[in-house]
Amino acid sequence: MSASRSKNKARHAASIGQALEKAALNAVEQQVVFITASATNRPEYCVAAHSTVAKGVKMPAEVLDALRAGEALPDTRLQALSAFTRAVIDRRGWVNENDLRAFENAGFEQRHALDVLTIIAMKTLSNYTNHIAETPLDDAFVGQAWRAK
Repeated sequence: MSASRSKNKARHAASIGQALEKAALNAVEQQVVFITASATNRPEYCVAAHSTVAKGVKMPAEVLDALRAGEALPDTRLQALSAFTRAVIDRRGWVNENDLRAFENAGFEQRHALDVLTIIAMKTLSNYTNHIAETPLDDAFVGQAWRAK
Protein backbone atom coordinates (compact mmCIF):
# COMPACT_ATOMS: atom_id res chain seq x y z
CA MET A 1 0.00 0.00 0.00
CA SER A 2 1.31 3.43 -0.87
CA ALA A 3 2.21 5.92 1.83
CA SER A 4 -0.56 8.29 0.69
CA ARG A 5 -3.19 5.50 0.90
CA SER A 6 -1.96 4.61 4.39
CA LYS A 7 -2.21 8.26 5.48
CA ASN A 8 -5.72 8.53 4.03
CA LYS A 9 -6.83 5.41 5.91
CA ALA A 10 -5.33 6.75 9.13
CA ARG A 11 -7.15 10.08 8.68
CA HIS A 12 -10.39 8.25 7.90
CA ALA A 13 -10.06 6.09 11.02
CA ALA A 14 -9.32 9.16 13.15
CA SER A 15 -12.40 10.99 11.87
CA ILE A 16 -14.59 7.96 12.66
CA GLY A 17 -13.16 7.85 16.16
CA GLN A 18 -13.79 11.55 16.67
CA ALA A 19 -17.38 11.28 15.49
CA LEU A 20 -18.04 8.51 18.00
CA GLU A 21 -16.18 9.93 21.02
CA LYS A 22 -19.47 11.07 22.54
CA ALA A 23 -21.55 8.15 21.32
CA ALA A 24 -24.23 6.59 23.49
CA LEU A 25 -23.19 3.15 22.27
CA ASN A 26 -20.22 1.63 24.10
CA ALA A 27 -17.17 0.30 22.24
CA VAL A 28 -18.47 -3.27 21.89
CA GLU A 29 -21.88 -2.05 20.74
CA GLN A 30 -20.23 0.22 18.18
CA GLN A 31 -18.28 -2.73 16.79
CA VAL A 32 -21.49 -4.77 16.57
CA VAL A 33 -22.87 -2.06 14.29
CA PHE A 34 -19.62 -1.73 12.32
CA ILE A 35 -19.37 -5.48 11.73
CA THR A 36 -23.09 -5.93 11.01
CA ALA A 37 -23.00 -3.12 8.45
CA SER A 38 -19.80 -4.40 6.90
CA ALA A 39 -20.99 -8.02 6.75
CA THR A 40 -24.24 -6.83 5.16
CA ASN A 41 -22.39 -4.73 2.57
CA ARG A 42 -19.75 -7.48 2.17
CA PRO A 43 -16.37 -5.74 1.95
CA GLU A 44 -13.98 -8.38 3.21
CA TYR A 45 -11.43 -5.76 4.24
CA CYS A 46 -13.80 -3.96 6.63
CA VAL A 47 -15.07 -7.11 8.32
CA ALA A 48 -11.48 -8.19 8.99
CA ALA A 49 -10.46 -4.75 10.22
CA HIS A 50 -13.43 -4.35 12.57
CA SER A 51 -13.08 -7.92 13.80
CA THR A 52 -9.54 -7.01 14.85
CA VAL A 53 -10.80 -3.87 16.60
CA ALA A 54 -13.61 -5.85 18.24
CA LYS A 55 -11.08 -8.20 19.80
CA GLY A 56 -9.20 -5.14 21.06
CA VAL A 57 -12.29 -3.76 22.82
CA LYS A 58 -12.92 -7.15 24.44
CA MET A 59 -15.96 -8.24 22.45
CA PRO A 60 -16.82 -11.76 23.62
CA ALA A 61 -15.49 -14.33 21.14
CA GLU A 62 -18.88 -16.01 20.76
CA VAL A 63 -20.45 -12.67 19.77
CA LEU A 64 -17.72 -11.94 17.24
CA ASP A 65 -17.93 -15.45 15.79
CA ALA A 66 -21.71 -15.17 15.40
CA LEU A 67 -21.46 -11.73 13.75
CA ARG A 68 -18.88 -13.00 11.27
CA ALA A 69 -21.00 -16.09 10.51
CA GLY A 70 -24.23 -14.11 10.12
CA GLU A 71 -25.83 -16.03 12.97
CA ALA A 72 -27.97 -14.92 15.92
CA LEU A 73 -25.91 -13.40 18.72
CA PRO A 74 -25.89 -15.09 22.13
CA ASP A 75 -26.45 -11.73 23.86
CA THR A 76 -30.07 -10.54 23.44
CA ARG A 77 -29.23 -6.82 23.71
CA LEU A 78 -26.48 -7.08 21.09
CA GLN A 79 -28.73 -9.22 18.91
CA ALA A 80 -31.38 -6.48 18.99
CA LEU A 81 -28.72 -3.93 18.03
CA SER A 82 -27.48 -6.05 15.13
CA ALA A 83 -31.03 -6.74 13.93
CA PHE A 84 -31.90 -3.04 14.06
CA THR A 85 -28.74 -2.21 12.10
CA ARG A 86 -29.65 -4.75 9.40
CA ALA A 87 -33.23 -3.43 9.29
CA VAL A 88 -32.00 0.14 8.76
CA ILE A 89 -29.71 -0.99 5.93
CA ASP A 90 -32.15 -3.40 4.30
CA ARG A 91 -35.06 -0.94 4.45
CA ARG A 92 -32.97 2.12 3.54
CA GLY A 93 -33.87 3.77 6.84
CA TRP A 94 -37.61 3.01 6.64
CA VAL A 95 -37.70 0.81 9.74
CA ASN A 96 -41.12 -0.29 10.92
CA GLU A 97 -42.74 -0.09 14.33
CA ASN A 98 -41.73 -3.67 15.18
CA ASP A 99 -38.06 -2.89 14.45
CA LEU A 100 -38.19 0.19 16.68
CA ARG A 101 -40.07 -1.59 19.45
CA ALA A 102 -37.59 -4.49 19.55
CA PHE A 103 -34.71 -2.00 19.65
CA GLU A 104 -36.30 -0.01 22.47
CA ASN A 105 -37.29 -3.17 24.39
CA ALA A 106 -33.60 -4.09 24.46
CA GLY A 107 -32.93 -0.85 26.35
CA PHE A 108 -31.90 1.38 23.47
CA GLU A 109 -33.09 4.95 22.99
CA GLN A 110 -33.24 7.47 20.17
CA ARG A 111 -29.67 8.60 20.88
CA HIS A 112 -28.51 5.02 20.27
CA ALA A 113 -30.44 4.92 17.00
CA LEU A 114 -28.64 8.08 15.90
CA ASP A 115 -25.30 6.39 16.64
CA VAL A 116 -26.41 3.45 14.49
CA LEU A 117 -27.25 5.83 11.65
CA THR A 118 -23.89 7.60 12.00
CA ILE A 119 -21.97 4.33 11.85
CA ILE A 120 -24.01 3.04 8.91
CA ALA A 121 -23.32 6.27 7.00
CA MET A 122 -19.60 6.00 7.67
CA LYS A 123 -19.49 2.29 6.85
CA THR A 124 -21.46 2.68 3.63
CA LEU A 125 -18.90 5.17 2.35
CA SER A 126 -15.98 3.02 3.54
CA ASN A 127 -17.51 -0.28 2.38
CA TYR A 128 -18.30 0.99 -1.10
CA THR A 129 -14.86 2.58 -1.39
CA ASN A 130 -13.28 -0.75 -0.55
CA HIS A 131 -15.47 -2.49 -3.15
CA ILE A 132 -14.36 -0.11 -5.89
CA ALA A 133 -10.72 0.06 -4.80
CA GLU A 134 -10.50 -3.70 -4.17
CA THR A 135 -8.42 -2.85 -1.12
CA PRO A 136 -5.94 -5.59 -0.26
CA LEU A 137 -5.99 -6.81 3.33
CA ASP A 138 -3.36 -5.21 5.55
CA ASP A 139 -1.03 -7.55 7.41
CA ALA A 140 -2.49 -6.35 10.73
CA PHE A 141 -5.87 -7.85 9.82
CA VAL A 142 -4.82 -11.15 8.23
CA GLY A 143 -5.64 -13.05 11.42
CA GLN A 144 -9.27 -11.96 11.03
CA ALA A 145 -9.58 -12.48 7.27
CA TRP A 146 -13.21 -12.99 6.24
CA ARG A 147 -14.89 -14.13 3.04
CA ALA A 148 -18.39 -13.07 2.04
CA LYS A 149 -20.85 -15.92 1.53
